[in-house]
Amino acid sequence: MIMDRIKQIAYFLFVSAALLLPASAAAPAPQTKVKLLLSHKVARPGETITAALEITSNPNWHTYWRNPGDSGLPTTIEWNLPPGITAGAIQWPVPHKMELMKFASYVYEGTEYLLVPVTIAQDAKPGAITLKGKVDWLECAETCNPQSADISHALTIGNESKPSVAAIVIEKARARLPKTNPPFSVSARWEPGADAKKRTLVVEWPAPATLKNPDFYPYELEGYTFDESVAKGAVENEVMRIKKVLNVEDAALPATVRGLVLNDTTAKEPSAYEVTLSPSSSTSVSSGAMVQGRSSGSGSPAGQPSIFLALGLAFLGGLILNIMPCVLPVIALKILSFVNQSGTEPKRARQLGLVYALGVMASFAVLAGVIIAVQQAGGIASWGMQYQNPIFLVALITLVTLIALNLFGVFEITLGGKAMGSASELASREGTSGAFFNGVLATVLGTSCTAPFLALAIGYAISQPAYVTLLIFLMMGVGLAFPYVILTWNPALLRLLPKPGAWMERFKVAMGFPMLATAVWLYSVAVGAHFGSNGAFWLAMFLVLVALAAWIFGTFIQRGVKRRGLAIAIAVGAMAFAVGFVLEKQLNWRNPDYTKIGAALASNAKGVQWQKWSPEAVAKARAEGKPILVDFTASWCPNCQVNKYTSIEIEPVIKKLEEIDGIAMIADFTRKDPVIAEELKKFERYAVPMVLVYPSDANEPPKILPPTLTPNIVLEALDWAGRNPAQSRTTSSEKLAQTVQ
Repeated sequence: MIMDRIKQIAYFLFVSAALLLPASAAAPAPQTKVKLLLSHKVARPGETITAALEITSNPNWHTYWRNPGDSGLPTTIEWNLPPGITAGAIQWPVPHKMELMKFASYVYEGTEYLLVPVTIAQDAKPGAITLKGKVDWLECAETCNPQSADISHALTIGNESKPSVAAIVIEKARARLPKTNPPFSVSARWEPGADAKKRTLVVEWPAPATLKNPDFYPYELEGYTFDESVAKGAVENEVMRIKKVLNVEDAALPATVRGLVLNDTTAKEPSAYEVTLSPSSSTSVSSGAMVQGRSSGSGSPAGQPSIFLALGLAFLGGLILNIMPCVLPVIALKILSFVNQSGTEPKRARQLGLVYALGVMASFAVLAGVIIAVQQAGGIASWGMQYQNPIFLVALITLVTLIALNLFGVFEITLGGKAMGSASELASREGTSGAFFNGVLATVLGTSCTAPFLALAIGYAISQPAYVTLLIFLMMGVGLAFPYVILTWNPALLRLLPKPGAWMERFKVAMGFPMLATAVWLYSVAVGAHFGSNGAFWLAMFLVLVALAAWIFGTFIQRGVKRRGLAIAIAVGAMAFAVGFVLEKQLNWRNPDYTKIGAALASNAKGVQWQKWSPEAVAKARAEGKPILVDFTASWCPNCQVNKYTSIEIEPVIKKLEEIDGIAMIADFTRKDPVIAEELKKFERYAVPMVLVYPSDANEPPKILPPTLTPNIVLEALDWAGRNPAQSRTTSSEKLAQTVQ
């Protein structure tokens, strides 16, 4: 015992002496090399790229993690960036635990990469810039040497995004980052103890007895330190328990503890899951409250639904999606289809209903596949992310415009140019291809909306293994297709519809107007988000040329007019000009110039005074004791716009914000934004809308409002946020009851 204590004291004196060397002493030669890498050589305004600090230590030397453990110092970066360029927090890979004389430190050996998101402002001017910074680190082997070095890297801001040669290395480094949302429940509790300055934290999760060297690596806690020398772990009754002793200077215990859960620390590439725990004071194994996923102390939603509950929510969300505004144009088409089918054989109607369902299910399967692929590539997937792509938007606008023109009779696809005369003819023209296409279109348009119950199901699906993600998305498809399958499989219900007749031609034309309105809405999204006022003319010109080609096709080719060759030549020429000159040359549709598009916050003197959201802006406002309303929104999200005009941009809410001296922030997810995507992921809401209300007490987590708002919901949340800190403190159960999931 005496020898152990002597060794421990000698170890700390050794490290302390290295850190307290006089400034006049000659600095030893660095045993570690640092280098700055960038994921892009050219980046667009508004884009977030990744900077990587490459740290290479000589053999037997190491540097330290964000929480160095019993000794050491974390690596820090002090940035010197041009105006309009901001750097986020360091993203730390999983460290190695080094134990020496009962002490433990969390270190990096060999070559490792610290990743940092770097955001280019929307109004950044094109041209060459240089990112600079100063790195400070502590390198240790038999001795410890504090070191520093300057880093820099050139970057060009341009109209297109080009990856650098280091992009592949950085993506591989991203795989070393800890995962979120472990596939098992993690809980924590404080063990009772007589020593108020040392409290034992017990972290628990289900584990087999054969588990190899599991551990919990805590993040740093301001004002507290963990005593790694007394860490213990054991599997009891298939429950893994890790005990960490926290040195507490006063009686208060931290409300949350963050860190990494590892099932096998001996693995070459250990699998680590990032968790945020809210430890209870109970001694019960299952009493610890657990919040999975990333958190910055801002209150993630507690827990996740079970897979069976998630499947039920996915079905209900898909079912309700049928009455959301984004799907209504397709419902109009299905009404016409049902009337077509009302006079057919029941077998034929059932067949078309199943084909429609197959189109929906296939589309949801493709969507799940895209999300899984994005996650596997290290990106952050979100619901409706395809609407952030200008190529997808232009293609969808073109498709919807053509559907509207078809319904207006400009050209024919389903009717062959003949008037509707009999039910049998109409049924034969409906066809399996038309039913399948309607299913695909319903899914594509439906992904711009988030129905009630759908947010939780999406959050659960995206955070799970690939097969669970696919299963949840398929269940959403079942919900969306369910009403139509029921109708087509029940001939009695179909017979309630009016009989086919000449009126259907007028009804078909009338249904073209909702589809045309959808095209106008998509056009406004594309112009506002990607092409700006100058691009508005060229996008409109492209659609005019598409309409011209469709009219020539319908009038001179389909209807048998002579000189079809000339008509075909004109139609092909119009489309070639539309794509080659208008889209490619003038609109630059694949790589829009975002420097020409201003970021509008939609504030006016009488309305809500919006400020641009950022994590830094929230932190600053919370430090000032300001209540905050944050609206995560997108122009392609109909739910978001309905919430804004019915429940946020209204006189009572404006007055309430003034009354509580609150701040309103808007996080615009219309275009791809990794910072916003990360924030949505933190709250396990992988879709907009998401509205957060932060109270004036900076120690209290925010409320997450439901996807569909009412004025009362917003006003009650703001009233709660405006209370003074003493009023706003509540018990954990009251907080959970107040938070609307």
